Amino acid sequence: PRAVWLSDLHLDFVAPEEVLACWLAVAAQKPDWVLLGGDIGQACNVVPLLRQAAAVLDVPVAFVLGNHDYYHSSIFQVRAAVREACRQESRLRYLSDAGPIALSDRVALVGHDGWGDARVGDYATSDVVLNDDYLIAELAGIDRDQRRLRLNALGDEAAEHARHVLPQALAGHEEVFFLTHVPPFREACWHDGQLTDDHWAPPLLLPRVGEALVEVMQGFPHRRLTVLCGHTHGRGEAAILPNLRVLTAGAIYGQPGIERLFDLA
Repeated sequence: PRAVWLSDLHLDFVAPEEVLACWLAVAAQKPDWVLLGGDIGQACNVVPLLRQAAAVLDVPVAFVLGNHDYYHSSIFQVRAAVREACRQESRLRYLSDAGPIALSDRVALVGHDGWGDARVGDYATSDVVLNDDYLIAELAGIDRDQRRLRLNALGDEAAEHARHVLPQALAGHEEVFFLTHVPPFREACWHDGQLTDDHWAPPLLLPRVGEALVEVMQGFPHRRLTVLCGHTHGRGEAAILPNLRVLTAGAIYGQPGIERLFDLA
């Protein structure tokens, strides 16, 4: 069995024929699973894009959402629409709502959207502002301190999910993939060829999930965890523990493509 991983496709930046070409390029790899790591499109088109992927690929598509997937709407509304799409299309698997999925006898998959939770770096003085603060209902129209609390809560939600599903997956599988959008470790947060600084770290890192992953993996020294993340558009790899590594996807707006193939045998 084979899995194809893609992240930060930003398909709202390309023409419909290029979207189809992206899915056909994935299909040409003859995958058994497709893993989408968020920033697929925006709120207006993320569900149609997911439906198109499932129809063209005709294999299970496991995915998480990225911050761009909520633009011009709300986290609540987009997640509700995605959940309804998954109920209607059995090939779509939204990992933030799912328990462990067996990709093969050896490998399982879990995951969560994740969010830059403002807990690392210098949030108080950083001048970095993402469009999230204007284009996502839950983060717009509030002051900086209120936004920080909401980002903290989103990070806590992701960490709680990781602590719940990861031990279940490790109990029955030699290796687990954790698919998320936001890097959970600073060592894996690459931007423009460099590790992120204190100004960019608050919106680009999810340390609460990193803490949860380390805690769980220390209790499973003979199992392996591979974290698949994106968000920063900077490709990199980091070894956090002997049994925990992180792969961060690269991306270029207007050039969607496959990040990596995995042999699951």
